[in-house]
Amino acid sequence: MERRSVRQWMVVMTYVVFLIIIIVHSGYICRQLVFAGRQFIPVVSAGILALVLNHPYEYVRHFYENKGKIPKKAARTCSLLTVYLGVVGVVAAVFCFALPRLISSLQQFIENREAYMQAFEKSLVVLIEKAGIKNLDISPLMEGISGYLGRLDQTMDVLLPQMARMTTGVFRTAATVGIVTVLSAYILFDKEKLERQMKRLYRAYMPQALYRPVKSMILTGIEVFENFVAGQGIESLILGSLCFAGMFILGLEYSGLVSLIVGLTAFIPILGAYIGGGVGALLLMFISMKKAVTFLIFFIILQQVENNLIYPRVVGKRTGLPGLWVLAAVTVGGGLAGIVGMVLSVPTATFAYVLLSRGVARREETDLQQRE
Repeated sequence: MERRSVRQWMVVMTYVVFLIIIIVHSGYICRQLVFAGRQFIPVVSAGILALVLNHPYEYVRHFYENKGKIPKKAARTCSLLTVYLGVVGVVAAVFCFALPRLISSLQQFIENREAYMQAFEKSLVVLIEKAGIKNLDISPLMEGISGYLGRLDQTMDVLLPQMARMTTGVFRTAATVGIVTVLSAYILFDKEKLERQMKRLYRAYMPQALYRPVKSMILTGIEVFENFVAGQGIESLILGSLCFAGMFILGLEYSGLVSLIVGLTAFIPILGAYIGGGVGALLLMFISMKKAVTFLIFFIILQQVENNLIYPRVVGKRTGLPGLWVLAAVTVGGGLAGIVGMVLSVPTATFAYVLLSRGVARREETDLQQRE
């Protein structure tokens, strides 16, 4: 008994000393953990990139195998080259065409902000008079907007000259980008082999009772993430392209800038496109109230076409999450982590929803069998 009590006392003291060391050196330990985590960023990034490119890779591979009658191994190589060359082409197009136009639009907006402010104030006064509102002082609103635009001007004065240095910084990370690209290509090319190795690893070190549930959870998570990225990516691309085409036809200013904002914000389910449309209308409101109203009417029509015709056919029910839960997830995610939370909330909620649905279905089936 005495030996057992001494042994227990020594175990408790060891844990206490270990806990004290962790608390005293918590800052150093956290820094080392962060440093170690950073070393895995290229590997994690490669895995995410492979997941994002998996759908187009599989589509191209099946096309080469079925339509082109190319052998499987050669079809894999050709598919990888096609997909990655497409990614390089898109990135090059953004840097060569979209980015200069975006910078030009921002510079034009800042240079003409005084004229836009005067036109906006006149339009606002006319709108107030037509509404029959009297003795309404709009000077605080105009001063607030002017101050915000002034701060934006100062920010752009600092930011634009640094574009060259930022570009240099991008080239400095070319080695990391290359490593991520090569790793993701290897993951895509050998994903069946990696899957077999992971299965062997799980079976060797995981209890049999946990193997099937864990495997099902991992496969569900991958499927949910792939479907979300593919669905929202296609929707964002279509919505941004249609917005640019419509604004170009209507002769509205800042078509490239507004379309880019609409396309990027559309990646946030439900609320994103409306946020982008509101920002676009606000930008055009500084130029002309009539153009802002024209854009809003066009954008509402575009949203109806997108939601009722294009989205169901192109994207479909990829997420499998009811609209109410999507809205709730976006609201909670935005409150917890801002824009990043809004984007990640839907695949996370979809993952939980699928697991809960399967669990409920299994329980109902078990109860039904017991009753019979």
